[in-house]
Parts: sequence; structure tokens; C-alpha cells
Amino acid sequence: DKIRVNSLSPGAVATTRLLRRFADFEAANAGLGPAHLLGRIAEPEEIAAAAAFLLSSDASFVTGSDMLVDGGYATR
Repeated sequence: DKIRVNSLSPGAVATTRLLRRFADFEAANAGLGPAHLLGRIAEPEEIAAAAAFLLSSDASFVTGSDMLVDGGYATR
């Protein structure tokens, strides 16, 4: 069947749900950004771009992978 199975593991993402915990994006970024090597939280579009890659023909030979899209969070 040639079914590919992959997953995305994001770090903190500036979603409505996350931003409810903070006054605004800047506060969320200040609070959670330092936990990520890149020093900031992700925009939803950045996670969507990674998903689009995995769904594209450019990733046709990628399977059984977990793509970390976490700005370096897992390396800390």
C-alpha cells in the first residue's frame, strides 16, 4: 500500500489556546521563548509549513519519522 506514517513534534506555538494563558504574544514569547534554543515560540504557519513538506512529493521517501519542529526545545 506504500502508506507513509510520520509525525510532527512542535514546541510552544502561538495558538489561541496558548495565548489565553498570557496577556499577549510578547508575554508568551518572553515566558516560553527562552526554553527554546532559537529563543522564541513558533508561529502556527511554521508548523503548517513542516506539515506541508511531509505531505508533499518532496517527502515521498520519508516514513517512520518524527520531525521535531520545536526551535531546539528538545535539545535543552
